[in-house]
Formats: sequence, structure tokens, C-alpha cells
Amino acid sequence: MRVPITRYGYRRLLRELLHLRRVVRPQVLEDLQEARAYGVKSDNQQYLNARERHVVLQKKIQDIEEKLARCEIVVGRKYYFKKVGFGTVIVIQNIDTGVTCRYELVGPYESDVSAGKLSVESPVGRCLMGRHEGDEVVVYTPAGIRIYRVLSIQI
Repeated sequence: MRVPITRYGYRRLLRELLHLRRVVRPQVLEDLQEARAYGVKSDNQQYLNARERHVVLQKKIQDIEEKLARCEIVVGRKYYFKKVGFGTVIVIQNIDTGVTCRYELVGPYESDVSAGKLSVESPVGRCLMGRHEGDEVVVYTPAGIRIYRVLSIQI
């Protein structure tokens, strides 16, 4: 299954992977080699900590590699009228509280609600897809039912 991602999100993941491989991994391997010099024993806490950091780093590198392999960079739009879709910036209003929020709809690997990036696979993102300005959307979230109004769409 291909996961949508923006060019910026893909580049950010790639930069993180290169940083982990070129900067962090050599430091961790150096610490591991230094700790190994004291012996590979169960009472060598320095070795056990270095080994654990190495395992965690390898897992993180593998996770990012798998994400990059599943990504599909989405560029441009398939339609020309204002409709909520991947890559659009929307302003929505919570009908109950009156709070307005501005979000860019992105893929799950680059979503960060506090930075204004909402995943198209989140409950709110799924319900907003394909909507037009002025539409009201009922979203069933883990916190309860929320009703949003789409105020504006920027392509």
C-alpha cells in the first residue's frame, strides 16, 4: 500500500535518515566499541547501555527506511475546483466552541497537528476529504462527536 506524502515531508524523512546514518550511528558505534573494551559481561553497565542505544538506533533507521519505501510523493492536483483533498490548506471551525483552526492535509508520516498538519487518514481528515467551502462535517472522534464547518479552502 502506497502512503501519500508531500515533497517536503519526503525530504525531511530522508534528511533524518541521512543524519542518523552519518552522524548518530558512528557516535553510537564508537561508544559501543569503547564499552566493549571493558569486557562483554552482564555487570558491564556501560556496554549494556551502549548496546541498547545501538539496537534502538538500528530500529529507528529501519523504520524510516520502510516509511520511505512505502511513500508516494503527491504533486499537483487532479481537479481544478475548490475541494478538500491531499495538499490543500483548509480553515475549519468547531461549531460547538467557535474555535477556528488552519490545517494542511498531509500524509500520516508528516502529520503534526500542533504545526498545522493534519493527516488525511485521521478521523477528521477522512471526514473532510471531498468537502467544499460551507459544508458541515460530523466527526466521530475518540473524545466524542465533533461538528466542523469548512470556512475556506486554499489549493
